[in-house]
Amino acid sequence: MPGRTSKLSPSDVKKIAASVRAGVPVTVLAKAYGVTRPTIYRALNALHEKEAVTDARTAPVSFTVDRNSLAAFDAFTGRLGLSSRADALRRVCRVPAGFLEPDPDLAAALRAVAGELSAIGRNVNQLVATKNYEVRRGQQLKLSKPQEQLLAGLLEQLEGVSVTIRDMEGKRASKTVSRFVAGMTGDGDEPR
Repeated sequence: MPGRTSKLSPSDVKKIAASVRAGVPVTVLAKAYGVTRPTIYRALNALHEKEAVTDARTAPVSFTVDRNSLAAFDAFTGRLGLSSRADALRRVCRVPAGFLEPDPDLAAALRAVAGELSAIGRNVNQLVATKNYEVRRGQQLKLSKPQEQLLAGLLEQLEGVSVTIRDMEGKRASKTVSRFVAGMTGDGDEPR
């Protein structure tokens, strides 16, 4: 039994692929060509597989993003002076190696913060257990002066942890952006 006849010609598929790369939603293309979205996706996959066989050293990548994300990406790559979206996306695919590796300094800092939060949590649990015991014995729920001081100290510690986390966040974000920009602009990268 022969396969279904394609509703899209090879030139249609190439035009569709170019449109998708330019950001045209698949739903719009499906309506324009009078086919379903799955038909468009199947045609694109077949085209990508054919291209991959033609040049086995590369592989096509296809994905969709919302228009705002695409505009932000274009603005960012424009500031970097990259000539085209395709060039920028190829560079993005090359950059992640360093981002997917664990950062030992960050991991150690997070372990220290986790230890500090755990100690604060234990102190809060002890205070709450004491107050629960007193309430169960019919006493009024009231903090003694030392308990108020302990609670105030714990709140200060929590604020200190919060500052530490924000500082770590800022340093990590700054390093990440610097590494990303260096990867995107080719600083320290192998020749293209």
